[in-house]
Amino acid sequence: MFGKLCKYEFKSIGRTLVPIYLAVIAISILNAFLGMGSLANGYYNGLMSGLSFGRGFLSLIQTLSVIAYFGVLVAMSVLTLIVVIQRFYKGLLCDEGYLMFTLPVKPWQLITAKGVVAFVMSMASSLVAFASIFILVLGTAGTSRVFTAITDPQLWNAINSALAHVSTWPLLMFEFIILIIVSGLVQLYHMYFSMALGHLASKNRVMMSVIAFIAISMLFSFINGLVMIILGNVPSFQSFFRMIDTMPDTQGISLVMHLTFIGSVVYNAIQLAIFFFGTERILSKRLNLE
Repeated sequence: MFGKLCKYEFKSIGRTLVPIYLAVIAISILNAFLGMGSLANGYYNGLMSGLSFGRGFLSLIQTLSVIAYFGVLVAMSVLTLIVVIQRFYKGLLCDEGYLMFTLPVKPWQLITAKGVVAFVMSMASSLVAFASIFILVLGTAGTSRVFTAITDPQLWNAINSALAHVSTWPLLMFEFIILIIVSGLVQLYHMYFSMALGHLASKNRVMMSVIAFIAISMLFSFINGLVMIILGNVPSFQSFFRMIDTMPDTQGISLVMHLTFIGSVVYNAIQLAIFFFGTERILSKRLNLE
């Protein structure tokens, strides 16, 4: 049943976001040939050199294509956020919630499906943005120059040399990926928890959700600062970091990065647990769809 919930969410979100993904890629390709790419390389300068009207028309197309690209890119980011919020709010806290909570699933499964699909689609939006930028780079610098730079042996020798000094780089990469996933889910469930709290109010629920979001952000910022101050004054931590200073550069940097990633994962995991189970408890015990 959980798989069906995810499939339903993907279809619902995909109907809105996939067209704009295609629009971003299409406008990126257009810009690579008519917009930023032609502005940088002068692809059509020779062709239009004797045609004053043609040069003006091409300049207009270039300008419009650049504006359209940035407009669609911003629209994709904003629309992704709006759709993520809307799917949770309307799907579980409004009229659609009457249907969703009659399904033979637990509230935590509904919340998990919303979060997983929202995270995947958010990552998809980021990948589309990255792909569009790469297309623009190809158009601006030229395909041959880009691939020559990417396949340059000196570049890869430098990368291999740097990685050779950090023997634990696969573990660091794994920790970094886990941190991205956990921190991304924290941002989503922070919004979900805020909406669930705001929905406890009898009126002005949207405004109360915004207030809850801001209040939670301020609370965790205060806690984070307080913990850093306390740890900074603990003698054992001071001794530990003095010990790191005596280690070889690569070992010390590697250890600090491991501690930073692991500490961040733990901190974000605690927040994720609070937001997830807080949302689940509210939807299970205090849900009010009126």
